[in-house]
Amino acid sequence: MSAQLARLIDERKAISKLSKIGLHPTRTVLFTGPPGVGKTMAARHIAAALKRPLLTLDLATSVSSFLGRTGNNLKQAFEFARSQPCVLFLDELDAVAKRRDDDGDIGELKRLVTVILQELDLWPSDNLLISATNHGQLLDAAVWRRFETIIDFPRPERDELVRLSSATSMKGDPLPKAWSSLLTILLSGTSQSEFVKQVDRLRRAIVIGGSESGEQVLSELVFERSDKLSKAEKKELAVSLVKDANLTQRSVNRLTGIARETLRTALAGGKNG
Repeated sequence: MSAQLARLIDERKAISKLSKIGLHPTRTVLFTGPPGVGKTMAARHIAAALKRPLLTLDLATSVSSFLGRTGNNLKQAFEFARSQPCVLFLDELDAVAKRRDDDGDIGELKRLVTVILQELDLWPSDNLLISATNHGQLLDAAVWRRFETIIDFPRPERDELVRLSSATSMKGDPLPKAWSSLLTILLSGTSQSEFVKQVDRLRRAIVIGGSESGEQVLSELVFERSDKLSKAEKKELAVSLVKDANLTQRSVNRLTGIARETLRTALAGGKNG
């Protein structure tokens, strides 16, 4: 994914070189993936790297109760974006570009798909258009075909959360470093935004109420999340809670369900499946 984003930026910076041989850079890009995995952040990064303003249109909030006006409003928004150097970001594309074989939608909504198709066809190569959707399966097939590049944003692997933890650490961080590692286990399979939200939740608790308050919030988080972990992840988490968070074996057993005998063996360096 990062390589694809870097390639987009490189193409935009080489427009003149490409045009000399009759080529144009990628004009339209579709970001797909669940909420909170960095689609909006990636659009901001690209705009900043290209030193162009990011114009954002949230399509979910743009659908007027007077549907006939929505098509005209979309056309005006596209016309405005085409008139200046920019990166246009269309968020929640599925709100207006659903499959036209969906009998549940009224005719006016289906006509919005036609408007989107026309505007994508008219989009100039000197500007970049990025769209994002959390529900790619809802998009009309013709809309899919209009995008020259499609980039999927999966949920982060644990090693990515480790890098995110390092990148979001702060000077004089109230959150113990060992806890950050613990959180990469606990929040495995979530999203980048969820990880940052929970890290900041713990930071606030520690700043306001000290380590005891932090341990209480950590216990709440373990209780909320432990049933979503595999047996191996629970065991690793249980060991970390004792070693790094200084929770008692009794508390860890209650929170994770890992037997105290299994925990004692793991802490002693043995193996117990």
